Amino acid sequence: MIRIHGRGTPAERALAAGAPRRRFLTRSLGMLLAASAFMLPSRRGWSEGTATATTPTPDLPGAGLDLSNSSAPIEIEADDGIEWRRDDKVYIARGNALARRGDLQVNADELRAFYRESAKNSSDIYRVTAEGNVLLTSSNDKIWGDKAVYDLDQGSLIVTGQNLRAQTKKQTVTARDSLEYWQKQLAMVARGDAMVVEADRRVKADLLTGYFRKGADGKTELYQLEAKGHVRIWRGEDYAQAATAVYNLDSDVATLDGSVKITRGQNQLNGDRAEFDMRTGVSRLLGQPGTGSRVHTLIFPDQGQTPGSNPPAP
Repeated sequence: MIRIHGRGTPAERALAAGAPRRRFLTRSLGMLLAASAFMLPSRRGWSEGTATATTPTPDLPGAGLDLSNSSAPIEIEADDGIEWRRDDKVYIARGNALARRGDLQVNADELRAFYRESAKNSSDIYRVTAEGNVLLTSSNDKIWGDKAVYDLDQGSLIVTGQNLRAQTKKQTVTARDSLEYWQKQLAMVARGDAMVVEADRRVKADLLTGYFRKGADGKTELYQLEAKGHVRIWRGEDYAQAATAVYNLDSDVATLDGSVKITRGQNQLNGDRAEFDMRTGVSRLLGQPGTGSRVHTLIFPDQGQTPGSNPPAP
């Protein structure tokens, strides 16, 4: 149900509303997001005066979620008005715009919802954008950026801008180029000097990809993190680097490949492959099968950690 007070067309009523903030309630628009994971709006139906759709409640922060089973309305507010451009088939909320559903919301300078005509005289939203000082929040997570684009056909949400950051109660994810969430693939991607931080652990790479799955209880959980390009891992006083790495959250072990180097103080392990136990700190250097490559260790007896031996964690 859309609620806009005033006279004239819905757009005119929204722009002419006397309240300091213009608002309307609708079941046709949502943008719900969480950090090392995400909550994405599902496709919604619009019709003039009424709108119907369903979206499910998220199982767990940290995965792309299908929101198609919830009947809760979305409240849209804006200081400078809500405009409906019929010819362009777009709704625009400007000025400290906010879309809220329960405790999940998106804030931006401007929100736009693009739609196309569908059967039964209703409309189908296929793209939602947020631009300028974007902040997406849930009860557990926050994501900051300059622009967010949600493509409902692809089931993707891409956040770009300066100082990109996603934060949960335990983890912080940063990236230079983009933070991406792919609902159909149950994956999140951080591109460009990307890093995940949790307590004394840090994983940094050119590209980080997290994969999610449905657990036995039906909840969604992160189970694997892949790092590619200039991989760096910090755990307390341990430091590792490689070309690529795969971190299995079930075993808490990271498998490193390509020009592997693991250091603690002045002591070093060098090889093509290695396993790095993030829980215990135990490292195991492995030879590359079928290559005849050898592993190499450099040990300094009776040496404690030398200050500056390892690159400082960012």
